[in-house]
Amino acid sequence: MIPQAWKENKPKIMRRGCFFLVVIALGILQISDVLPTFFGVKFLPLLPLTVVLGMFERETYGLYYGLLAGIMWDMNVGAGDGFNAFFFAFVGFFCGLLMTYLMMNNLITATILCTLSTILYFLISWIIFVAAKGINGGASLLITDYLPTALLNILSLPVYYYGVRAVMKKFKLMENDELSF
Repeated sequence: MIPQAWKENKPKIMRRGCFFLVVIALGILQISDVLPTFFGVKFLPLLPLTVVLGMFERETYGLYYGLLAGIMWDMNVGAGDGFNAFFFAFVGFFCGLLMTYLMMNNLITATILCTLSTILYFLISWIIFVAAKGINGGASLLITDYLPTALLNILSLPVYYYGVRAVMKKFKLMENDELSF
């Protein structure tokens, strides 16, 4: 016997489970270094994905997906100390909050939010893990490693935006079909 709550919320549960698996899969790909590098620049898909999921799933689930993505990223970084989990949870929550109360959900706002959060992430990360430790050549590391990686992640945003939007539309149609009698 299937509970009534499952019958009523089946599309939402399946959609959120699908996004959960996408975050896990991309986290594993990022950790295992399977993703290609472009001109020596690393491809890090979890940050743009967190922004887009926060935009579509709103603040509560944006926080959860951000926390999951940050934990996956922290598993790769030995000295992360939970920085990524905290930052990604904040980004997912904040993007969802902005979509709920202030902004419209479109590619332009996604690009703005992704650009701001990516630059903020890499700048804070550089300050905490490079500049504060006094690593020699830290300024050149910012220019040659951090900023190109941020640019690559910002340029990859449309793939995530349109992919998540397609999944959302598919499950919205599924919700509407099940509600019709």
